[in-house]
Amino acid sequence: MLAVLLAAAACSPRVYSSKSRVADELPDGGNYTERVVPVVTKIAPDSQVTLRFYDSAPDVAYISAADFQSIVLPGSVMTVTHTGAGEYTLKNADATAVVNVNTDVFTSDDFEAFTNQMGLLQPGMANVYYDGMPFVRYKSVAYFPAKAATTLDYGAYGIDIHADGKGTVYFPFATLADMYTDLFYHHAGFNGEKVVANLSVNEVGLDEIDPDYNKPLIEKTTRSASLAEFNYKELCFAMDHFYGFPGRIQYNDALRAKGLDKTLEEDIAGGASIKKLLLSEKLVDYMIGMIGLTGVYFDGHTAMDITSAMGQATEHPDLYNEYRSAMMQHQDVVALVMGAIGSMRAMIGDDQAVESLRPKAYGEGVTYVKKGDTAVCVFDSFNSRNEQAWKDYYAGKGPLPTVENTEKDDMVIFLDALKKADADPEVKNLIIDITANGGGSADIVMAMTSLIMDKSYISQDNALTGQRSIVQYEVDRNFDRVFDEKDKDVHYDLNFAVLTSGMSFSCGNLFPSMLKDNGIPVMGATSGGGACAIQAMCTADGFCFQISSFRARLNSLEGENIDAGVTPDIPIDAEGTVEIKMSEENSVIVKDYSKYFDIDSLKSLLEGWKK
Repeated sequence: MLAVLLAAAACSPRVYSSKSRVADELPDGGNYTERVVPVVTKIAPDSQVTLRFYDSAPDVAYISAADFQSIVLPGSVMTVTHTGAGEYTLKNADATAVVNVNTDVFTSDDFEAFTNQMGLLQPGMANVYYDGMPFVRYKSVAYFPAKAATTLDYGAYGIDIHADGKGTVYFPFATLADMYTDLFYHHAGFNGEKVVANLSVNEVGLDEIDPDYNKPLIEKTTRSASLAEFNYKELCFAMDHFYGFPGRIQYNDALRAKGLDKTLEEDIAGGASIKKLLLSEKLVDYMIGMIGLTGVYFDGHTAMDITSAMGQATEHPDLYNEYRSAMMQHQDVVALVMGAIGSMRAMIGDDQAVESLRPKAYGEGVTYVKKGDTAVCVFDSFNSRNEQAWKDYYAGKGPLPTVENTEKDDMVIFLDALKKADADPEVKNLIIDITANGGGSADIVMAMTSLIMDKSYISQDNALTGQRSIVQYEVDRNFDRVFDEKDKDVHYDLNFAVLTSGMSFSCGNLFPSMLKDNGIPVMGATSGGGACAIQAMCTADGFCFQISSFRARLNSLEGENIDAGVTPDIPIDAEGTVEIKMSEENSVIVKDYSKYFDIDSLKSLLEGWKK
């Protein structure tokens, strides 16, 4: 399907279809100039698109809604119908929206479908969480309520939407990019010279699609006041609507009730300074302001620091030195960021304790250990994936990935543990140790939960639409490259449990939540939380960052937010502290997690719980 779409895009011009049911009206927005710029996606053939720059905001790039969709969904068509004074209906293959260019308001009865790019990965797929591993595929989604109207009042933020009076609607490029970004890292940016978009490469930045993407952003050490002002307004709108508000950040309630701008002015020490920096025409000031926002929104997933665009310090030494010097003058920003990071310092301590103490019990690098009838699978990540090995196997071009032929793959580690435990007549209990698991791919969670309990789903809500949803997935449970009835025959006669710590974060939090929902015991300490999936974003001037997404705020099957972590069914006290050496010169004091790696103790606790 993707090949067909790309072929269509290569052969067809980027056009829109327009109809008019009312008399043409005067163009909205005033005078403008147009520029034809390159489009780079790495997937579709390189092409061009025409951008508009209105005299009222000469440095802000505008693009027609239809042209933008044709970039992010190659070969697709958007129909724009002029339905009333200042009113236009936008219709694509999945949904419709209405835009009023007089009030600058956008409404849609199905926002998720209107902005859906996930069909690039699997035809007919809804706009849901999926990382593209071939042993998992999307099955269905149920929304509660089934439909929810979404209104985006851009006018309230001073963001203008324009039209030509004949059937073409123009949004700021960044505005549409924000609306379409999803959970597969599909995102787009305009760096002042070219449009770059990630169409189907998971967790890849725009600078990896185009190595020169950041170059013009860094070379311009100043920006116009009008661009700085628009960038701030657009950033406020994006964070107020597309941030997922998982719950753990200090200013969560204020930001949700008042929005970013008012919260900076009224609730945050140093907030006025951050706002001033964000509105500055100097690049280094703006960078420090974005670091300040990292402090405001730091939740373990959100990272708004844009200094990585500089690369290594040796690449731009003058800019780097100017930035460091300016940073020293803004200790209020530094204090805010350090305070936010400090709120998750306990997680770092837990990780240090586990990484030091567990090898003493099991051995260095051990992923499967057994004592009597109880085995432990050490599973430290959901993110180590040899995607190419799996794709080659499912394409019939390579062998089934195993521990013998594939390195650094979490699914392989788990399948190896299942194979060993299942083949050993002595083993009755399999405990999955995720005490040092900071998260990663939901696809691996889906596959593991399917193999453990024959269920694979994600329960979540949408912070923008207010809808709750349950997404169902299918898993090739016998890994024979076919999704069929034979997958139902896979069964492991084992007593499963999961061992967690405060370091079990993100997907390391989702996994125990799902197991607990289905009666499989969670042992250890309350997991580290992390309720939102990640989405990539770009500012109006082209810098990229990531946030906790509004599209998937994970919760329990009963609909309870899991950002505070999953409470264990079988608590294990980490009594006392131990000193561990980090180097010859340095050591740290951490919790004594020794009981977590005593298999006899784990077995006894598990048997006591079952009784």
